[in-house]
This record gives sequence, structure tokens and C-alpha cells, in this order.
Amino acid sequence: GHTSVPRGWEPRQWWQRGEKDGRLKMLEFQAIILAGGTGTHLYPMTEGVTKCLLPVAGHHLIHYQLKLLEANGFKEVIVCTCAEARDELMNYVQQFPALQVDLQVVDAEAETADVLRAIKSRITKDFVVVAGDLITDVKIYHLADVHRINDATCTILLRAPKKPDPRQQGAKPVKEAPGPADFVGLDEKGTRLLYFKPVADVEDKLTVPKRQLMQFPNMQVTKKMLDAHLYIFSRWVLDLLDAERDIASIKTELIPFLANQAQFDTKAVPGQPALARSDAGDDSIIGTPIPREPTREGGGVCHVPIKCH
Repeated sequence: GHTSVPRGWEPRQWWQRGEKDGRLKMLEFQAIILAGGTGTHLYPMTEGVTKCLLPVAGHHLIHYQLKLLEANGFKEVIVCTCAEARDELMNYVQQFPALQVDLQVVDAEAETADVLRAIKSRITKDFVVVAGDLITDVKIYHLADVHRINDATCTILLRAPKKPDPRQQGAKPVKEAPGPADFVGLDEKGTRLLYFKPVADVEDKLTVPKRQLMQFPNMQVTKKMLDAHLYIFSRWVLDLLDAERDIASIKTELIPFLANQAQFDTKAVPGQPALARSDAGDDSIIGTPIPREPTREGGGVCHVPIKCH
């Protein structure tokens, strides 16, 4: 919609004020960079150097995630890395005086959800997870607004495949870097994540549970949206991970569990907090409400709805 500019304000001043307000809102979240991988897929480039310290356009790879968080108003960040990179990273992060960096050494072979379990005691509020190889200038506070407005359990950043620049005459289609694609199911407004399944987990045909289709008959399933590996989670998801020890990967196991199963289940999942109020009929600002039965434990309490965006 149209936003009017207050009298006496230049358009650029109004835009800068919005940027500042957005960055201030990010103080409600903690930031985590997963930079512990050894980069085996990039061998031999990672021979003798960990992936987060690889040179990319004149900077270490981790420079781009730190710069992203700094530009979005974060003051603190937890960086999970392997023992081999700790000392060099400790010196390198001094280039970001506006960020208080908490370096946490994790097992280089640990899966992403296992890393979150390992640092659970250091996470005290809703948190943003950024992959250690992500390079983007996205405004994280826009994604945070979606998470906050919808009271979401998890919010993920999806992107469309790259397209050739029409200004370049004779430009050829841009080939995406090789990697597993995902089946993504969205509501008709394209804002609610209703289904998520990596292509690698699909054998012969894609099967969508009937309960999703019954409650969201206009669900759109596509393979043209790519997971950017930037997520926002409610803090209680860490309690879920403590209980569900079989969940090892954020992308291939945690996101599908929340999107495909938990948000449609009529029973509470481990860690799911109880509602403080009793009138918990509608679980969604955007999308069709999903009816829920109170759990038998605790005298039939109602729980905070699980929503993925």
C-alpha cells in the first residue's frame, strides 16, 4: 500500500527511519551462525583451511554473514565453529567492533540440529539461524516481521531461481549451483508454509497427507523455490529438539517435522508451550484455522499453535 511521507521529511529520511526501526526490532532475537562445517564438498579448496575462512571476493566467507547481521541491527551473535578455526576467527571478528561475538566450538561433524542442542543454554529467546556459507543482502527484519506478526513457530527464507539479466543482450539462462532441490507447499497467498520435503527424500512420487489437502485445498506445491538456509525459530523449539533426539538436520528433518506433521497434529508435541488464555480457537492470522484437541496431560490445556511461514 501507499505510505505518505510526513510534512517536513524528505523521502530518503522517511526510508532511513524505517530502516532504523527495523534494525531496532532485531534486538528481540538472538543470532547464530553455523560455521562449523569442514566443507568436504569444496575439497580441495578446503585443504588446510576450514570453509568459513575460505577467501571469497577479498574476504573470508564468514565476513558476509557477520556483515549481514551487523547491517540488520544485531549487537550479539553466537558463531559455532570447529576447533581448527577458533583461534583465527577470534582475531578476525575484531574487525566487527559493533558485534559482540560469542565463539562456540562444536564438533566439525555435528549436524545442524545437534549444534543447536549443544548451545541451547546460551539461547534465551527467539533466534535467527544463518548458514555459514550464505551471502545475501536480504533485510532480515522484514522476515522477522512475518515471524512476529503471525506468531510463527518457524519462518524460513525461500528464494526463486536466478534469472538472466534482460539488459544483457544474448544473456544465457543462469545455471544454479548443483544441490538438492525441495518440494515446497504454500497457501494461496504464498505466505504460509504447509509442506516441505527435500527431493532427495522422494523416491517414486510425492505424497501429500490428506489432512493438509483437506484444510488447504488450494495449496500450491512447487519445486521452484529454493531454501536459502536462513531460519527464525521460537525458542521453545530447542525443547522439542531435546525430546526428539532423532532430529539431526534443520533443513531435512526439523523443518519437515514442523511443517508437515506438528502444525497439523491435534496433539501437542514435546516442548510446545501452553496458552495463557483459554479462548484458543483460531491458530492463524493468515490461512485456514487448524482445529486442535487439548492434550490429556495437564488437565486438557490448550497449547500455542504451531505455524510455519
